[in-house]
Amino acid sequence: MKHFFLLVIFSLILLSCKEYDSQEKQPTVSIPTDTKGFELKGILENFYPQKVYLNKIIENSLYPIDSSKVTNNTFTFKGMVEFPERFALTFQDFSTVVLLIIENTNFEIFLNSNQLNEPLIKGSKLNDKLSEYKTKSKQLFKKIDYLFPQFQKARLENDAKELHEIRIKMKSIEKEFINFSFDYILQNKNSYIAPIILRDQLKSTTIDTLRIKRTYQNLSNEIKNSPDAQIIASFLALH
Repeated sequence: MKHFFLLVIFSLILLSCKEYDSQEKQPTVSIPTDTKGFELKGILENFYPQKVYLNKIIENSLYPIDSSKVTNNTFTFKGMVEFPERFALTFQDFSTVVLLIIENTNFEIFLNSNQLNEPLIKGSKLNDKLSEYKTKSKQLFKKIDYLFPQFQKARLENDAKELHEIRIKMKSIEKEFINFSFDYILQNKNSYIAPIILRDQLKSTTIDTLRIKRTYQNLSNEIKNSPDAQIIASFLALH
């Protein structure tokens, strides 16, 4: 039960991404000429890979598109993206995958070996928005942490009445989280964070197609051109 709910909230984190050999022909990020692109500077602490890879995410697979040699515990990526979207950092000789949004700005990511799943990102408004969403989501799901020991106890004691009451409470928390997610999307309908989070709703165990469609229709035309919004549009066209 707890695992189900945590899968919903952490659908942002693609732990099952498959990595492809960077020597194969892969999608690329263009290098800016006269157009401002992005510069990502990474700072490593207690973490010592020799090389870092920037990966494009397509479905559940990672495609390396650039690499950076680590020098004095730092690495740098430069390029330009047509639209902001999530990319993944991977590290030579490590299985760690770190997700972040790449947008055309100069920003930094701080990676500590003890908190690789929660890196500190500075200088990126979209990553700030995503962090805000994830923080508020975790606050909601702390209620699950409180209920889960009670759920285990009731299950061991075969207490059907208590199990039923706990399931109702958990269902209520799930509904609260879903409502929060859609409200957050609508509050940020003119931001590229909106389709990123809305796309994650497609990964839920129970997909509310009508609500996703209504929310998608509220996005601005510019935002609808983003890769995440186009994936949502393709999904809606099939349902």
